[in-house]
Amino acid sequence: MLGVVQKAPLASTFGDSVSDPAWRHKPSWYQISSADRMISPVNQERMAARLGARKVITLDASHASLASRPAEVAALILEAAAAITTVAG
Repeated sequence: MLGVVQKAPLASTFGDSVSDPAWRHKPSWYQISSADRMISPVNQERMAARLGARKVITLDASHASLASRPAEVAALILEAAAAITTVAG
């Protein structure tokens, strides 16, 4: 299904540089997919630690966790949105 609805990124995306990534200044949440065969769960843990995620959850899911575990992913997104809304006032 994702192969039909998801568009490929533009080639220029891979040449763009980011001088000041948002994760350095904005709060982050992270979801690790423990059965991911695209990005190693160990690398996902490193990324979550590097960005200083406020909360990290691990789901028994592949790379397509949004498709296989939508309730858990949505709950994390809603929790993050509520926290940002509370901080923003």
